[in-house]
Amino acid sequence: MEFKKCTINGTPYGEAYTEALAGMQKRQGIDVEAEGRRAREQIATDRVTMIERVRKMHDNPYLQDDELTFVAPDFVADLGGESGPAQRAACERFMLALALCHTVITERTPGDPPKIEFKAQSPDEAALVATARDVGFTVMGRSNEGIIINCLGEEREYTVLNTLEFNSTRKRMSAIMRMPDGKIVLFCKGADSVIYSRLKKGEQPELRRQTAEHLEMFAREGLRTLCIAQRELGEDEYQKWNIDHDLAAAAVQEREERLDAVADTIERELTLIGGTAIEDRLQDGVPDAIQLLAQAGIKLWVLTGDKVETAINIGFSCNLLNNDMELIVLKVDDENVQAAEGALDQELAKFGKSGSDEELKAAKKNHEPPAPTHALVIDGDTLKLVLDNRLRQKFLLLCKECKSVLCCRVSPSQKAAVVQMVKAGLEVMTLSIGDGANDVAMIQEADVGVGIAGEEGRQAVMSSDYAIGQFRFLTRLMLVHGRWSYRRLSETIANFFYK
Repeated sequence: MEFKKCTINGTPYGEAYTEALAGMQKRQGIDVEAEGRRAREQIATDRVTMIERVRKMHDNPYLQDDELTFVAPDFVADLGGESGPAQRAACERFMLALALCHTVITERTPGDPPKIEFKAQSPDEAALVATARDVGFTVMGRSNEGIIINCLGEEREYTVLNTLEFNSTRKRMSAIMRMPDGKIVLFCKGADSVIYSRLKKGEQPELRRQTAEHLEMFAREGLRTLCIAQRELGEDEYQKWNIDHDLAAAAVQEREERLDAVADTIERELTLIGGTAIEDRLQDGVPDAIQLLAQAGIKLWVLTGDKVETAINIGFSCNLLNNDMELIVLKVDDENVQAAEGALDQELAKFGKSGSDEELKAAKKNHEPPAPTHALVIDGDTLKLVLDNRLRQKFLLLCKECKSVLCCRVSPSQKAAVVQMVKAGLEVMTLSIGDGANDVAMIQEADVGVGIAGEEGRQAVMSSDYAIGQFRFLTRLMLVHGRWSYRRLSETIANFFYK
């Protein structure tokens, strides 16, 4: 996970040439190799300029030159005040929010210069705090009551009053801090859809529009986006809320639900600060592995939490989609089951299907891979509608006609529901592969679960049948060892009957 770009107070910063951007340019017929070479040369030049400017503004002993991922010389210039005091204050506030709103543990390695590393529940969080460190807002560690931050050479202590932790339902996390001047501030980071719905009504219309445009642009480049917001709290308001929070935290029954409900009451009326964009790089050999598995007649479905634009561009970069395919994008805005059914009927009609029981019986017997002419893309909200018992069969038959299926912005429970639908609906063997805690439900639901041991931790590995180090090893696991195992079993069973 590498922090690549951000948008602060309506100004975008950062440079990156991502795999998804290469996939997008591939769709447009651009020479990807030449363009990639040119972009990487430019990034290398700007990286040197940025390091020089950072050192000139504040000789940060914790900046490791070779570990800098956020390349933005214009950000350092604005942090120094070149675009005026308002933008400088916004940049400082943004980086301070990244340095304060987290659950990271600091590890210090003595030396000259000393090295500070961060251990976090998710690699995204570590990347955010590491970038704040690189530009001069270093998390030095935790004291008994708060966090010690080195802000451009000046050490300050911020008291942590409450931490409202992230989960897949809330899609956000918050930290309530007492600032050195005595004010109480809530910093919140989370998915853009969640944060935007909690912003103060009628305020910052231009900033919201600009930030949304920048986040959309980052998502198209294959970057994972987050929104950062804050809210100043009055002393009385906080004390009253804190009593409710303590009661919920002490509850024996339904503690998680009560904590979420209490957090929901204070994470409102927020003020937008900006957004971040992190690159989750594909491992080596993923495009070749996907191509080989597809040639073997294996139907590939991608279940991801990424945005639709991100997933499509990554699909192109890893050979899951190509320019010859017609993309079917299922998106129902008004959460209406009838509207979803109409969209399914319209798409099924293109294949001469109606979604009947006879067609499902035929689909169960037909194991030929579909023609590489269509691919289906669906978002989480629409998926919730089509997984309804009335529409499930039609959705399954439509997916059966598509070479690739991408389900975007899906929750862990939806991932498991899709696997269950395919397994039970078509009566086939399913294999799920994932690398994070949010993939555990899907891995356990499938007939065969494969966990990848990597940056996301070992939860996926611990709940899987097989553990591998990289995605590309899946080809040997299935096409070599899988075949050998199948042959051994079939010969052994024949021998049992002979005996």
